Amino acid sequence: MGTPMSEPIIDLEHITVTFRDKKSTVHAVKDVSLQVERGDVYGIVGYSGAGKSTLVRTMNYLQLPTSGTAVVNGQTLGKLNTSQLRQARRKIGMIFQHFNLMNSRTIADNIDYPLRYSQLTRPQREKKVKDLLHLVGLDDKADAYPAQLSGGQKQRVGIARALANDPKILLCDEATSALDPKTTGEILDLLKQVNQDLGITIVLITHEMAAVKAICHHVAVMEEGEIVERGPLLDIFSKPQKQLTKDFINTAAQLDTALAEVRRQPAVINLAANAQLLHLSYVGASTDQPLIADLYQQFGITANILYGNVEFLQDTPVGNLIVILSGDISKFPAAFAQLRQEGVTVTVLDPKGDAVA
Repeated sequence: MGTPMSEPIIDLEHITVTFRDKKSTVHAVKDVSLQVERGDVYGIVGYSGAGKSTLVRTMNYLQLPTSGTAVVNGQTLGKLNTSQLRQARRKIGMIFQHFNLMNSRTIADNIDYPLRYSQLTRPQREKKVKDLLHLVGLDDKADAYPAQLSGGQKQRVGIARALANDPKILLCDEATSALDPKTTGEILDLLKQVNQDLGITIVLITHEMAAVKAICHHVAVMEEGEIVERGPLLDIFSKPQKQLTKDFINTAAQLDTALAEVRRQPAVINLAANAQLLHLSYVGASTDQPLIADLYQQFGITANILYGNVEFLQDTPVGNLIVILSGDISKFPAAFAQLRQEGVTVTVLDPKGDAVA
């Protein structure tokens, strides 16, 4: 992670991207400012059309902004000539959703391709390709062709190729969207290794909050060309402010699916007069507390747990429970206050509703 005093490795100021043709104008990115610290893994999440892929392409000037400045690796990209920009891009690797491999070239040749203008000798290039194949776990695929590889293997080649020129930054544009869940996990683990072992800053563009949850330190949520919420991963997951962010998180935690199932249970359909349906969420130390036992001991309130999970974000436990609390309703406000004092977020749910409130 970059230190607070360091210059951000990516500094976007007031970036706007507008596409115009004879019939229409599309405001793809609207006045976005974004800083990414050196060594960070920064997730930019949003639905299709949110503008996130356009924004990430301004970080290497594959997309020129209509207005605003992009300072990357200490260079103002808009001030560089064509030759300087080509040099700058060598330190900004990029991997894509559909791999973009050259089918007529071997895997080794695909990885070697970015090195064709480097100062390395032929033996140095061959060693580099071999080392990169080892890094991504494809030692035995040097002479294979893309058509002989699985999707996950192709993306490993894409990562190796993006690392060929020793970039300081790796831009990942929907890099796991075409992969199954197991392969997605493996590719995210590899990206995490690249960040930790090589110190490479990663920007991950995705519509899948689960991918952000797996490896990112910070996250920004985009909607209609704007960043609507941003912050450290734990803050965003434990205290989301915007409904869009809540929707993403509920999907990633499978809370929306769980709640739909819970609302079909007889205990919820026929909720007793002295009972309430609640969502309890908590982060860190709160997960070590016997919360449910304390409610009974202090307030005589019993809990029927209908759904629960605890996962670890950056080695910090984050828990979610959907429960029916039963007892003396007049004691509920004091019980809720006690839970909140212990760091638990308490949300009363509508038994007949269709979303987490």
